[in-house]
Amino acid sequence: MRIQGVKLSAFAFLVVFTLVGCSKSTQDLKNSSPLPSKAQPDREVKVAKKLNFPGVNVAAKKQVIARGGGITYPGWANANDNVDYKTTTNYPQLGRWGNETNNGKGTFQVVDLGSVYQLNGVGYNIDWDGAFKNSLTFRVEVSTDNKSWQLVSNLVHPYEPTTVFNKLDIDVAIKPTAARYVKYWEPPDGQWNGWGTFHQLRAYSSKSVKR
Repeated sequence: MRIQGVKLSAFAFLVVFTLVGCSKSTQDLKNSSPLPSKAQPDREVKVAKKLNFPGVNVAAKKQVIARGGGITYPGWANANDNVDYKTTTNYPQLGRWGNETNNGKGTFQVVDLGSVYQLNGVGYNIDWDGAFKNSLTFRVEVSTDNKSWQLVSNLVHPYEPTTVFNKLDIDVAIKPTAARYVKYWEPPDGQWNGWGTFHQLRAYSSKSVKR
């Protein structure tokens, strides 16, 4: 009986230890930010598809003046150096700015259109890691002074289990709004979406420069 008691006690301890250990490991995994896979395929495409949207892409060749949430990762080569993060407005060529799609603060780029335009649409070509199987929120805000911002687009893009990463190229019509600065960003949504890239950012105007 004594030996059986020892065996039962040891077994109970092993079960408790295993459950506690598994719970802690699961929580650590949930809270961690694993590195992007080196096996990810090259996601760059040299030329974007032709888009049918009324107006002119006034963000083409314009300056990216602010950013947040970018990453530097050797496996992605030049996805986030001091030159290449500005390539997202090089329409029709696609650029590449690597970022962490949810770092607790969100990830973004701000484009200076150079003058105030009456915008009637925005567009973006992005991707994010599909391994985590969750959606991605993408938001666009505009401003005339780079201080006060107005939300013009806020879309939740669902997970699409077609590849190891989610790809999206979309144009969105917006209420005509005066803007010089456009902020394209993925706000923190409480989920870990992995790693991603801004390939192209667009803004459309059907009217001439306002001022």
